[in-house]
Formats: sequence, structure tokens, C-alpha cells
Amino acid sequence: MISDPEKVLPVVINEFIPNGLKGLLIAGLIAAAMSTFDSLVNSGAAYWVKDIYQNIINPKATEKQLVFQSRISSVIMVLIGLLFTLGISSINEIWGWLTMGIGAGLIAPLFIRWYWWRINGFRFSFGIVFGMISAIFMKFYAPYSEEYINFLVVFLSSIFATFIFSYLTKPTENELLLSFFKITRPFDFWNKIRNQIDKNEVIGIKKEKRLDIISVILAVPWQLSLFLVGMAFMIKRWDYFSILILVLALLTTGLYFTWFRRLSKEDKSAG
Repeated sequence: MISDPEKVLPVVINEFIPNGLKGLLIAGLIAAAMSTFDSLVNSGAAYWVKDIYQNIINPKATEKQLVFQSRISSVIMVLIGLLFTLGISSINEIWGWLTMGIGAGLIAPLFIRWYWWRINGFRFSFGIVFGMISAIFMKFYAPYSEEYINFLVVFLSSIFATFIFSYLTKPTENELLLSFFKITRPFDFWNKIRNQIDKNEVIGIKKEKRLDIISVILAVPWQLSLFLVGMAFMIKRWDYFSILILVLALLTTGLYFTWFRRLSKEDKSAG
């Protein structure tokens, strides 16, 4: 019996995976970790350089200045991350805070931006920043509170800030909203914009959305089955493997009719 859940994966790899596959698996895990690490550092530097430094602080910045800002911001982010790890005792601790704290602050802005016409990039960013501040506050001033308490506090703070800031600021220009709606065709709270579009086009959009909902219902178990097929193959559970292959085939067929065949030729070639 393994008492520490963080030791399960090392034990499984060491005891149950053959040597050749073991090296490949470890190399894959390291590659996955490094790809996540460098992509987050690069994207963070891009946010600082493009969205803040070049857009607000120094609009006339030269290429040399932008490259310098990218390098220095990357170094600072890595150093902050390393310093932050000094106060972490386990993976479970930081994972719980990231998912139930930081993650809770992202849910509301990420969800609302597709369903409410008043949300734009600035208000979306404000909601996320406020949620992150709430998560950091809970981490330092209520470190021993239950995770569901952290989730509720951060989530409600984020959604409250998003709504308040959206009503306190000027709405986005109507032409831009209309263009966005025609391209993305979002759900629900867009009646103000939807009423400006031809009725026949609206009927087509509603039909498309109904098929999208069906596709989502099929896609979630499809993705889960795709993961489980590989797991069943690795542990040689051929009974589960056969069932999952059948389920995957049925779901794939359903997705073809509700989603894939509706894609344009451009979408297929891009995919």
C-alpha cells in the first residue's frame, strides 16, 4: 500500500513498465514538462511586451527594446516562480490552489465572454486579474480554509468584478459587436445584436447551435474513451479495450454526422 499519492507514478513506472518503454515514458514526461514550462514563459513574455509595454507604456518601442523587454520579463517570471516554490510543501498543495483558487478566478470571465455581448478583452482581463488577486489573498490570509471555500470566494469575487466593471464602462462599438457575432455566432445573451441580423440567417445559426450541443454531448465521452483505450491497451485489459473501441467507433460516427461533415473545406484543410 502506497500512503503518499505522489509516489504512485514513480512506483508504477519503476515496477511495471519494461526498460525500453520506461525510458521512452520518462523522456515523454520530461518533454511534456519542458514544453509546458517554455510555452508559459514565452506566452507570459508576449503578454507583457505586446499587450502592456508596447500598447501602453512605450508604443514607439524599437525592436531592440521589445526583445530586451521579452528577455527580462522571462527571467523575472522564472525567478518569481522559483521563489514561490519555497513556500510549497507538496504537489497536492499547489495543485489544489491552482485548480480551486487560480482556476476559479478564470472560470467566470472565460465562460461569460462567449455568452454576453458586454464583455470585451479589457473587461475579461479585469475579471481574471481580480480573480487572481482574490486567490492570492486567500492563499496567504486563509491558507488552511477548505478548497471549496476558496473556490466559492474566488469564483464569486471574479464574477462580481466582471459584471460590475462591465456595467461601469462604455459598451463596445455596435459595428464591432455585429462583426464578432457573425464570425463566432455565440450563444444566448446577444439579443441586442441578433435582432439586427436577417431572420433567415438567425434560423440557420440556431440550427447550427442545436447540432453543436449534440456534438458536445458526443465529444466529451469520445475524448474520455480515447484516453481509456490507450490505458486498457497498456494494462492488457482486452475486454475493456474491445468495449471502448466499439464505443469510440459509435461516437466517432455520431460526431461525423453532427460536426465533421458540416465543416467547410477550408476548415478541413486547416485541421
